[in-house]
Amino acid sequence: MILAAFAIILPLAAQEQDEIRTRQLWDTNLQSKRPPAKNTVRPRPGPSEMALDSTGDAYVGITLWRLRPSKSEDAPGSRMLVHPPETNKEEDWTPERCEADTPLGQGQMVRLSIEAARAGYLYVIDREQYADGTLSDGEVIFPTLRTRHGKNKVTPGEVVEIPGWDDTPRYMLVRRSRPDQVAEVLTVIVAPQPIRSVKITRDAYKVSKDELAVWEKKWGAQVQKLESKGQAGKPYTQAEREAGKEGSLLTDADPLPQTMYHVKTRHGEPLLLTVPLQMAK
Repeated sequence: MILAAFAIILPLAAQEQDEIRTRQLWDTNLQSKRPPAKNTVRPRPGPSEMALDSTGDAYVGITLWRLRPSKSEDAPGSRMLVHPPETNKEEDWTPERCEADTPLGQGQMVRLSIEAARAGYLYVIDREQYADGTLSDGEVIFPTLRTRHGKNKVTPGEVVEIPGWDDTPRYMLVRRSRPDQVAEVLTVIVAPQPIRSVKITRDAYKVSKDELAVWEKKWGAQVQKLESKGQAGKPYTQAEREAGKEGSLLTDADPLPQTMYHVKTRHGEPLLLTVPLQMAK
């Protein structure tokens, strides 16, 4: 029995080490696309990093932020003023990182940061998922005229936060629309050219199941997801706040996304990935 258990542990440990090494390579790739930090010299890539370039730039980084009341030890630059639904005043809250599959409790306030390793046009579609596996029609929650004035062209190091800092409220509230809802499902697309059929309006733009199915069939590809080990629970940094709020670019010295996705698609094709946000039971 002991030998059998040991035999199971070894492959699992080897798999975890492989995932850590792969994530480090992905991080290096994303960092190489960001602008260099001031007063630093970017080292010449080694053989492993040069080999990594052959995988291209088909990466999207997403950080799910869960808002919690600020603590005295939180850096001022990590905090943000929000107006929780149960209070009548603005309060200090701090966004902290979550892994993408973290179950979210009813009433939880969350935000999203999205960063692509290639230039393109970003779209985020939200759907509800129900216990029987069915999905609702979709809504394009980015771009809208309420966030970044409808500007959805992105470059490496540029962070899109949803909701934007100009939005009211500055968070998405986890709340079931009906008792059997189990998740919010986000479809993230980074397209080389604007999707002409999507209208950029003040509020979310509705997309039919049929239109989404066409996109998924046309652009769908295998996607691998890896988390940044040991980073969940860490609060917003000043650099991340400034990138999300002021529009400054993250550099190769700044924190990396919590969750990275590699889309195994052909060069020049849109990147399409699905991110389910699970609701706690």
